[in-house]
Amino acid sequence: MSVNSICWNCGNDIPPNLFLCQKCNKIQPPKQVDEFKLMGISETFDLDLDELEKAYLKLQQLFHPDKYSQLSDQEIKYSTLLSSMINEAYQKLNSSISRATILLKLNGFNPHSEDKSFNDPDVLEEIMDIQNEFLEAESSEQKKLSIQKLNLKISETMENLSISFKNKEYAIANKLNVKLSYLEKIRIDFKKQL
Repeated sequence: MSVNSICWNCGNDIPPNLFLCQKCNKIQPPKQVDEFKLMGISETFDLDLDELEKAYLKLQQLFHPDKYSQLSDQEIKYSTLLSSMINEAYQKLNSSISRATILLKLNGFNPHSEDKSFNDPDVLEEIMDIQNEFLEAESSEQKKLSIQKLNLKISETMENLSISFKNKEYAIANKLNVKLSYLEKIRIDFKKQL
């Protein structure tokens, strides 16, 4: 449960989700809140990335350190910290893999409680097959076809990840998130080799 804080400047009560005092309009010390709350958006895997970007730009406009450069050292410090938190939250929520990890943690599932090594033989075999197909491709057209298949596999994994979050099946979501991270790494490697 979040608790209200007191404005450092005027003593006004500040709700946990506000970073500006409603009475004196002074920036407040950054509070530890999850990335979704910080950005003021819904806790969902199926995030509207345009909505995320709008929230990001709005928050940066409000709290960017340049806006506070002529004010007190304390306000400059708070705006710098808050701006950094906003940037980090935006980057994490913009990544499907990071967003899924955040959601798993928010729902009480520790994604790191599983074995450090991923040991689903079916997924590992699937990943090996994708890699081998790309490596064995002799022409750039065959390699592009392999990447198209990989992109389909990533889309399918994302859909299944979305469903698992909607159904609150967090163990399944965790496994799918690990699979997605492998697939995304492969995609990056493949694109480097084109």
